Amino acid sequence: LLSAAMQAALAGLAGAAQSGGNMVEFRCGKMKMDANGTTVRPDTRKGKLAVNKSSEDGLMHLTWTDRSGGVVEDDFIIFPGDATFSYVEKARNNAKNSRVYVLKFTSTSKLHFFWMQEPKEEKDAELTGKVNSYINGEEPADGPGAGTAGVGQMDQAQLLAMLTQGRSRPMEGQGSTAAAAAAAEKKKVVKKSAPSKMKSRRTACGGR
Repeated sequence: LLSAAMQAALAGLAGAAQSGGNMVEFRCGKMKMDANGTTVRPDTRKGKLAVNKSSEDGLMHLTWTDRSGGVVEDDFIIFPGDATFSYVEKARNNAKNSRVYVLKFTSTSKLHFFWMQEPKEEKDAELTGKVNSYINGEEPADGPGAGTAGVGQMDQAQLLAMLTQGRSRPMEGQGSTAAAAAAAEKKKVVKKSAPSKMKSRRTACGGR
């Protein structure tokens, strides 16, 4: 039988497979920096921001895709602690677009701006939290593997290896139970054979 942690992790992998391998994805546009380097303006195209662990290189990728043509224009490889995805406070009072976010890398001063295109603004904080968790190698608080002590971060090959090892090991207590049963059976055999030995001796004595 699978533990609850393994079942949760497998469910998470199955969900990722159904969504094209993306751990989180949502409708999101990107923004362009003006020539002055101080102002960003929205790219009006419909886009999608996604985080996924590549099956080819095993690394975490954050991608931006043009939804109209399905073309991936930006593909960032991110290591834990290398980047953050956060809300731009200066945009809070912007009447035209107040849902602006920035991807910052610790290794460079270049900033990548995005704007939310999801219809429900109340979901922004949840999506942002998931992006930050995944790019930093963590499981979101409400993720499929939450509370599984790292099992949710295993890829499919690692989980299959764990399951294979689990099948080859006896279940806890199975060895001691089998030993006790064997000992009990041995006692029964000894008890059954004892009277026949005594009878054989009596017959021998009677014949003398």
